[in-house]
Amino acid sequence: MSDIFDEKEKTQTPDEVLNKYFDKSDTDMGKPSAEKRKKSNFYRNLIIGVLVVSVCLGSICFGFSAAGFTEGLDSPSIPVFDKDDSAESEETEEDTDESINGDDAVPMSMSAQSIYEASLNRVAIIKNVKPSVVAISTVVYAQDFFFGTRQMKGSGSGFVYAKDATNVYIATNNHVISGATDITVSFNEDTPVTGRVIGTDQNADLAVVAVSAADLKAAGINQVVLAKLGSSADVKTGDPVIAIGNAIGEGITVTSGIISAISKEINLQGKTLSVIQTDAAINEGNSGGPLFNSKGEVIGINTAKFSSETIEGVGFAITSDIAGPIFERLASGESTPTLGVTVQSVPAEYSSYLGATAGAYVTDVVQGGNADIAGIKEGDVITSFNGKTIFGPDQLVESVRECSANDVVNIAGFREGKSFSIRATLYPPANN
Repeated sequence: MSDIFDEKEKTQTPDEVLNKYFDKSDTDMGKPSAEKRKKSNFYRNLIIGVLVVSVCLGSICFGFSAAGFTEGLDSPSIPVFDKDDSAESEETEEDTDESINGDDAVPMSMSAQSIYEASLNRVAIIKNVKPSVVAISTVVYAQDFFFGTRQMKGSGSGFVYAKDATNVYIATNNHVISGATDITVSFNEDTPVTGRVIGTDQNADLAVVAVSAADLKAAGINQVVLAKLGSSADVKTGDPVIAIGNAIGEGITVTSGIISAISKEINLQGKTLSVIQTDAAINEGNSGGPLFNSKGEVIGINTAKFSSETIEGVGFAITSDIAGPIFERLASGESTPTLGVTVQSVPAEYSSYLGATAGAYVTDVVQGGNADIAGIKEGDVITSFNGKTIFGPDQLVESVRECSANDVVNIAGFREGKSFSIRATLYPPANN
């Protein structure tokens, strides 16, 4: 490696060598020269100035941002477009509506005016259809082991289904009038008129009660309003409905709600019913009353509800498409024959004792009914009806429904583990 110092530099002190290449003032304990200090101060001031300007600009920008954020809090969260705005705004609005809601876009919320109009419409519907709804009161005499004959009062609802020159026909539930010896119908809550059972269908839980035109005239009722049946096939979940009836036996009242579900099936006292579900309040006494749609048409007959501390707003109505043809038949005096029993599936814990694992287990027998007359008892298991094998309660109900009045049928089953076989006549008494 060559030596970078010449001979003269080798004899010089280090300071003398450095002073040859640098100004002495630059190497003296790190103190800069006046020119260097001037340059250093210039750059330092320039940097400080840039920082100050940056801070000021940042503050101004933050101020604008804060002002915009405050305005955003005070502005609507959903853009509102004026129809008189520029073509560009109209095009933007059209594109937005088509991309989200399609050609038939509607506002997401109702205006105060539309809510008011909907309320007026509901009031008008109630005013028009309420006169067609009646309150039904019944008296049933029952035998009591301790007190002998007891009088029990009941209440329900119905609606004017049809009329002719001699009678007005009231549609209701079978369980409203079942076993009743006295029936009164109130058209205006103050004028009860005697009613009589024309036809019943226990399997469908429907009945028709007639009131004579002469009795109505004597009571001062010269005109009645007929309810109009609609098609339950057109019902959709979420449709608004109105229930009108004799709630808790205190007169005609109105509740409203929506259709909660369609095409439901429930088991009521051993009968399987096709129903629609609603959250409109259905209380005791509402049974047999109409469920109206937004057109004022009857699309269901209020029949049952679920009731417990943990269940609210679960009511059921028999569909009008099922009830309509049955009402027509019953109004003509043709009652569907019934067996007069309440049945359920065979309890698994009793199957060995009963001698059967499948069939229709009889939980109740209507006093004076066809089953009672034939000798069927509570606790029996029916496994055969008129030659058809019965695996469950639904099959028994359907088999009875296929029969005609006064048919004689063969019934077989088990009683306390032993088989039995009997013959029964399906008379159409009103208390079946």
